[in-house]
Amino acid sequence: MKRVALKYCGGCNPSYDRVRQVEEIQRAAGTRIEWVRPDSAGVEAVLVVAGCDRQCVEGVEYEQAGLRVVRLQDGRTAPEEVVGRLLEERGFHEDPDPRGLP
Repeated sequence: MKRVALKYCGGCNPSYDRVRQVEEIQRAAGTRIEWVRPDSAGVEAVLVVAGCDRQCVEGVEYEQAGLRVVRLQDGRTAPEEVVGRLLEERGFHEDPDPRGLP
């Protein structure tokens, strides 16, 4: 089981239901991911969930620590794809565009 931290933005300008999307991702992950706080020991990846394009939470500090960071900015990325990116399964790699656009 992979330990993945969940980091939300402040929610000052939400443009989609971030909580609902995370719940869907958690259901898709099942028992493959243990969801923990960013300051927990043994974190292997971080899911950064932003509510708009201001990018107040980027996760750069986690990348600098050598962790895999997957960023979400809208509800358009399928939960299974996010799980694949977090687990580094099926050849998924993080999009350079955090909105998940091609």
